Amino acid sequence: MYMGICYLCEKEDRSYFGYYCEKCNKIKRLIHLYGLERVSEILECVLIRTKTQQTNKIKNQLEIEQETLKTSHDEHAEIMKKVLRSGKELK
Repeated sequence: MYMGICYLCEKEDRSYFGYYCEKCNKIKRLIHLYGLERVSEILECVLIRTKTQQTNKIKNQLEIEQETLKTSHDEHAEIMKKVLRSGKELK
């Protein structure tokens, strides 16, 4: 039997006798087991990036994108060198 929405995520249906959905209730039990500080610390370390980490991630992604574009351009140029539409080689 369900009654309203979860007080934490505000998305899932909660049970008639509780305030939280099953997933949020699991999070609540983890907080009771490990402590709020430890759970918060783990969430921050795993899910939240610092400005330095964000900058490094952006830099790495731009380098990957640049290499991908260079590779695809080189491959296209190589194909164009080999065969024209008529089947003749480009000189």
